[in-house]
Amino acid sequence: MNRIVFCTGTSCIIVGLCVSLGTVVVAAEASRPSGRAVLQRVGSDSQATSVVARIGDHTITREELVPKILQEIRPREEEYHRQTGPVTAKAVLRRMIAEKATSIEGRRLGYLQDEQIRVNILQFEQQQLVGRLLQAELGDRLTVEDSEIDLVMKDNPKTTREQARAFVQRSKVTRLREQFFAEVCEKRGLKKRSENFAKAAAIHQRLLTQPVQPRGQSEYWIKNSQITTDLSEEEKTLLLAVYEGGQFTLKDWFQSLCNLAPPRRPKDLGTAQGVEKLLDMALLVPVFAAEARSRGYDQDAKLRSDVKALEDQRLLYKMQEEKTKNITEPTAEQVKEHFERNPERFATDAIVKADQIWCPDAETARKLKGMLDEGADFQTVKTAHSLQKDVEVYTLSAGSEGLFWSDVWKGEPNQVLGPMPGFYGSGAKWRIVKVLEKTPAKVQPFSEQLASSIKWALYAEWRRQAVRDFEQELLEKYPHEVFSGRIKDLDPLEIAMQQQDK
Repeated sequence: MNRIVFCTGTSCIIVGLCVSLGTVVVAAEASRPSGRAVLQRVGSDSQATSVVARIGDHTITREELVPKILQEIRPREEEYHRQTGPVTAKAVLRRMIAEKATSIEGRRLGYLQDEQIRVNILQFEQQQLVGRLLQAELGDRLTVEDSEIDLVMKDNPKTTREQARAFVQRSKVTRLREQFFAEVCEKRGLKKRSENFAKAAAIHQRLLTQPVQPRGQSEYWIKNSQITTDLSEEEKTLLLAVYEGGQFTLKDWFQSLCNLAPPRRPKDLGTAQGVEKLLDMALLVPVFAAEARSRGYDQDAKLRSDVKALEDQRLLYKMQEEKTKNITEPTAEQVKEHFERNPERFATDAIVKADQIWCPDAETARKLKGMLDEGADFQTVKTAHSLQKDVEVYTLSAGSEGLFWSDVWKGEPNQVLGPMPGFYGSGAKWRIVKVLEKTPAKVQPFSEQLASSIKWALYAEWRRQAVRDFEQELLEKYPHEVFSGRIKDLDPLEIAMQQQDK
């Protein structure tokens, strides 16, 4: 498949590998079930299916569960390590079901109508539509001839062949996209309302220089929130362009502006000409998207699934935000009390300095450990066989080792441990660990600096607990089904060991 790179001032779409720079249509009212949810456990199922759980119209598959397990098993670097329970497929799946329930509740409450969520989802869908349209229309026309590459290299001898090929392809993409856009604009009867450009420029200057809410001294740009707070309803609906299948208002124009990082925003937006230039860039995506819809691309099953997945994600975040927004920061008294109950929680980290020999598999690790047990020099074996030779001293801690920490901490200086698994790259591999030095955790005296860290750690715990409590309510509210027989063979450690480095 040819790879088309389509960039404008407000978006960049790679067709065939479409990348959205926006994030986040209509709210679907979820029916409210009655009664307490029942968790149905099935020991085995004769059907050859990868579905491991259902809730509402959502399903969760093994293919979705496995990367979540891998994500959960990875240690998280935190200022103060928290003791957590073992990672199991059952626990991870329960959390995934709870998140689906949270999204269902968000739909029921109508949060898809939230302005920011609605706009972001619309932008995502438009970009996906444009990607499909341009691939279908332009993909087969992007052939690059050797003669074209040779000509570029002749004009610039320092250019590599790959750079020349990319240059030719970008040039063709730009030309073909502009030609196709002109055709679509004519077909859809695009008309710009130039009589409103000067008014739009004046409104831009007002939002830039006279915001309703004062900005910080270092903030010199229009914020996304000003679209809601600083524009009247009449101003939001001021037409800048119309076309078959849609229209483009001043509100759309400001949303396009806010998609640009402030340093990249044009400096002439206080003029009618500047307004029009940004409008021309911003129109590309919605006009192309209207054309894509007219061709039925919006009914693509993969697109609808991707849009729904994004809706679920944004609804999840919105519901979590709503459930934690009223949690206040801990007081100084609460911070001090929390420290006095849990002084060891805020101790300095226990550290093991070690050297390691990383092995591709358990068999190799056992073989090398045998060589070491027979008197072979650790450094010599490492130089000859380790997957990683350029690190001499590894600093290991509970935060970096996760579930492997207890085995590492058992070692004493000069002791060679293993074979044992350890996190390596995106997964885990077998290793042999030579302990060089151990530093136990040390309880710290209470201080102002420590109090600040404790405050935010405690605040984060309260927020997490509020989310967990809410999830438990929803799991009782929404019936769901788990196929236990389909996850009983999912061992987190085996999943990590099987993960190939990317």
